[in-house]
Amino acid sequence: MDLTYSEEQVSIQRQARRFFERECPLDEVRRAWASETGLPEPLWRRMAELGWLGALLPEAVGGGELGVTAFSRIVEEHGRGLLPGAFLFHVLAAEAIRVAGSAPQQQALLPPLARGESRATLARCMEGGRFDRSGGRFYADEQPAGYLLFGEKLAVPGLAQAGQIVVAAVLGLPKDLDAGLAFFVVPRTAQGVVVTPLRTLEGGMKAASLRLDGVRVPATARLGAADRPANGAAVLARVSQLADVALACDALGGAARVTELTVEHAKLRTAFGQPIGAYQAIKHKCADMLFATENLRALVDWAAWVLDAPNADASPALASAMARATAIECYDLVIRHGTQAHGAIAVTEEHVLPLYAKRSKTLALAFGGLAYYQEQILRESGYTTPPVRRA
Repeated sequence: MDLTYSEEQVSIQRQARRFFERECPLDEVRRAWASETGLPEPLWRRMAELGWLGALLPEAVGGGELGVTAFSRIVEEHGRGLLPGAFLFHVLAAEAIRVAGSAPQQQALLPPLARGESRATLARCMEGGRFDRSGGRFYADEQPAGYLLFGEKLAVPGLAQAGQIVVAAVLGLPKDLDAGLAFFVVPRTAQGVVVTPLRTLEGGMKAASLRLDGVRVPATARLGAADRPANGAAVLARVSQLADVALACDALGGAARVTELTVEHAKLRTAFGQPIGAYQAIKHKCADMLFATENLRALVDWAAWVLDAPNADASPALASAMARATAIECYDLVIRHGTQAHGAIAVTEEHVLPLYAKRSKTLALAFGGLAYYQEQILRESGYTTPPVRRA
């Protein structure tokens, strides 16, 4: 197992850092977070020209076919620069179509997504404290001319900007939810689609609530061939694992940047005639931040490698859950230590640190909280609850 970045991957990351620093500086990030549209259209088009919107898609449909590890280099810089908008969720929706869709569906749907001509998102987030498919759900009722979709989700990231919604719905009333899961592509403009933008802590991801109130879609809206529909459980597992690794990469970029800012501040800020970095308490905080960030980097690189190498001797579900749980803990620790080292200025809106703190809290709950991923790690590790010993 070699987790060293290739020259191409290093070049991709350098290009992404230069691009985000030039095209989306902090002032632009603040404006986009405060706007209703999120990522500016010119910036979206330039990202499409670089091939990032279709980074994981095959070249046959206009994609870059980069692989998860190379894609993770872009996403790390995405988190470092606090990029606003629904870039990640657009890529996840495209990946769901690639995995689940038939060849004609891929040819029809994926090229416009790769070119940035349309935006999509994935309605995966569940309600009621559950973030797996056993939580709040959409239901699909098969009709002679297609399907009828019902259900509601509280917060779907990227929905405020999306024109197409990839929906995971339970078909009929199956005894096994895995067997009954199907994926549909629903236009936002379809009758019965109700989107309500939400005011959230972090303004970059533009989440909104989604209700499907008897939405009629044709049979071709269901992903997969008519005689061989996609395995919904397998598709959801692949997309979920990719989402977990991508969100962990975003957290890695943010944590690394906060660590850099804190070290720079410790060198410049003086107290009692010397830089505060000379004091042991600040040294320990900076060391803890660096250790947590590098630990997260190792896990993220391993998880991306596992997703890129399906024959690897490791479970993709376990690797992605470990990366995601570590990312939540790491980002929280880095924000706390960075805030304490900066002092009072770190809680003012004029400083950059509150923006990273808001992104940290948003990522900690996106698609599942820490307890959910810890439970998943135990399950994938084969842990079983020991029997209760009774007197």
